[in-house]
Amino acid sequence: MTATVLDYEPHLALFVPDSDPLCFYRSIATIARRNLLPGGFLFLEINTAFAEELRRLLCDAGFSDVQVRRDQYERPRMIRATKRD
Repeated sequence: MTATVLDYEPHLALFVPDSDPLCFYRSIATIARRNLLPGGFLFLEINTAFAEELRRLLCDAGFSDVQVRRDQYERPRMIRATKRD
């Protein structure tokens, strides 16, 4: 991780247990399923190493049209999902 990230982001926002690297995303997906209106969007900045796993997690959590988006360097950096009706 670059110094620009480590110097300015809180430790809690950057590090999770190695045994469950998607734990925060799983919680966010649960909250979003409860609170978004049908057709509402969920947008997340993601760890490039877990793009495909997170895409599957959101599909399994009941989201549709889950799209991994790339940054200006062509790295998978964002994800967009739609709450199913």
